[in-house]
Amino acid sequence: MSTAADLSLRLAKIDDHRTALARRLEDGYDRIEQALAEGQDVSQWEVFWVDLLRQYEELCDERLGAAA
Repeated sequence: MSTAADLSLRLAKIDDHRTALARRLEDGYDRIEQALAEGQDVSQWEVFWVDLLRQYEELCDERLGAAA
């Protein structure tokens, strides 16, 4: 059984990782938009971006489950 301190640490780690992913998602979106405006093929970037988005969603789900 986890203590309150263990849970707090786990939630903080999830939040830190989630924040880092959110920054990467924002940066990636901006780069994709810029490249599209320049006429570049961004299909591989989009695949990677969607993978990051799925990781972010999984962390959000994990955070909700851990806090419940």
